[in-house]
Amino acid sequence: MNNKTILIPISLVLAGSAWAQDESTLDKLVAQALKASQIVSARQLQVEEAQEFARSAGSPKNAELEIAPGVGFTNSNFVLGQSFDLSGTRAARARRARAEAEVAKARLRATLLVAGSDFLTAYASYVAALTNESNAKAGVDIAKATVEAIRKRIEIGEAPALQLTRAEVELNRAEQYLTLATADLSINRSIVNSLLGSVPTAEIPVVTWTPSADDALLAQTALGRHPMALEARARIEAARAAEMEARRTGLPSLFAGVAADTWSLDRRPFQNENVGLQLRLTMPLFDRGENRYAIRGAEAALKGREAELREAEREIALDIQTALQNLTAARQVAQSYETGIVPKAQQMVKAMQSGLESGLTSFLEVLEAQKALAQLTREASDAKRNLRLAEVRFLTAAASLPGLEDPKP
Repeated sequence: MNNKTILIPISLVLAGSAWAQDESTLDKLVAQALKASQIVSARQLQVEEAQEFARSAGSPKNAELEIAPGVGFTNSNFVLGQSFDLSGTRAARARRARAEAEVAKARLRATLLVAGSDFLTAYASYVAALTNESNAKAGVDIAKATVEAIRKRIEIGEAPALQLTRAEVELNRAEQYLTLATADLSINRSIVNSLLGSVPTAEIPVVTWTPSADDALLAQTALGRHPMALEARARIEAARAAEMEARRTGLPSLFAGVAADTWSLDRRPFQNENVGLQLRLTMPLFDRGENRYAIRGAEAALKGREAELREAEREIALDIQTALQNLTAARQVAQSYETGIVPKAQQMVKAMQSGLESGLTSFLEVLEAQKALAQLTREASDAKRNLRLAEVRFLTAAASLPGLEDPKP
């Protein structure tokens, strides 16, 4: 049996596990997936809605025109008036609206994080399926080369016909595995294209997947950008504004304007000069519990929001810790296959093939070595996929996916 004929496809198997360079980048693919996501679009519109409401709440109160027709003396109706935020209630309400806009932004970021994570998970599965199909094709080539080599040995009387039958069975198994690998690749391609907003059969670029540069730094700085923490802080600000609003509800309010008996049907106000400026100051006479209980409720809500922030920080820290531990283990396993297990299996196959030619090993030993190499190659591909998935989980926990910018302070 020719060693070169068998080992060339094996080298192709290992080469197929590397991610080829492409003009596209992972950031661009993630950005394309986020742009195609309808749930992301919905969250963006919710942010716009909250921002516009905050602008409305922070705008000056509109001037009011009063029309009050009547008969007889009407005691100077307001013709044109303006409310003034003397108590600061409206300012507190605007502050709360701005905080709610920040909550909407945090929820948008959470949606972006989930959508980006879902895409990268699907993309890692697609690349793994691509590698598995390449390995399956190489396995078919190896099986065909083995069948051809045994057929030649039978022709010169160096091998029994039974060996050919066994080799053909292994070829059929390799072809069935290739069929399954091709179907799996098609499914994963459709999933990724669906997330990208492309047709199911569109070609997907395979780009370089660069590991995170500093895992420890990402873990330490996660709280400043994680959407769960951002939302909790924004909700605390909203609760503070609500407490301020509750406290100021009982303060005086001021309304000023031009007053006249303009709308009386039986009087002529401009002839008797019944026109002037008028102020209206209103405030609760006494609190029967409305304001007091509202303030207590706002204080309790604020304490609850602060507790939610502490819980969010605990969950984020735990997620990062467990994700980092899984990532470390996945890196060790993937490296073990890449630098130790698979190369040793290759050496074993090569030694078995040399022994077969010299009569020191049997055909079955060579076949078993080839099957073991094929299995280990699949396991190496799975280990690589698990490493990518572990990287996605860690980057998601640290809120630092490629294509997802850090929130502006």
